[in-house]
Amino acid sequence: MRATASRNYKLRLEGIASPPGEIPLRDLAEIGQALQLAATRIARQVVGFERPGRAPAFVDRVSEIRLTGLTEGSTVLELRLGDETALHLANSEEDTIAQRLEESFGAIAANRPPMWASPLVRESIGRFVARVEAAGASQVTASWGATGAKDRRVIALDKVDATVWKVDEERDTEVVTMTGLLDKVDLRARRFRIHDDVGHDITLEDVVDLDLAARLIGSRVLARGVAEYSGDRVTRIVEPTLALEVLPREWT
Repeated sequence: MRATASRNYKLRLEGIASPPGEIPLRDLAEIGQALQLAATRIARQVVGFERPGRAPAFVDRVSEIRLTGLTEGSTVLELRLGDETALHLANSEEDTIAQRLEESFGAIAANRPPMWASPLVRESIGRFVARVEAAGASQVTASWGATGAKDRRVIALDKVDATVWKVDEERDTEVVTMTGLLDKVDLRARRFRIHDDVGHDITLEDVVDLDLAARLIGSRVLARGVAEYSGDRVTRIVEPTLALEVLPREWT
């Protein structure tokens, strides 16, 4: 029986312009969102729920990543994965999720996506790499263990081949276009929502063009992206593109 995967992690970011122990909130949010997306997609794959739609609450609990500290030594993000009150058992789904997240750090350094990684997982890992690069880091050291420092992988960003994480194949997902009034939820997290014509709120997650979205707040828009459902209703659109809705003159 293999050892239970630890849920404590440290990400040491070297080369960013901020003083040791500091990071711009925007960069922290972008990196955190990308890493959270990777963990969530890994969890959905492990439990067999990769189709569009709301995953069971269990998936959110075991894949949630929390920031537990920010320290010097360059800038170190201290993180924890999953529900710390749960009993962690070797060979459990929780253990597999943690093992795969840890394997992902080594895969980034080696430019070799894991065989188990689905297209959605590969895409989210590639997004994490892009967010770290955008923050100005030259090197990332990921470590984990009882204190977050037992095992580690060093990622030199100038040696990372981002193309190995790109996904060209078509996915079995449904792309929809929805219309409604655009509202801001969390600009830094690239999260918005639209109110449709029957009074429903639809979350827009990781909007592609943030500047355009900011300009369109308060306007009627067309949002096109991958749909996620609750029952038979679209409740979330992932990575949508936005465009101003132009109504026929006789409607205005």
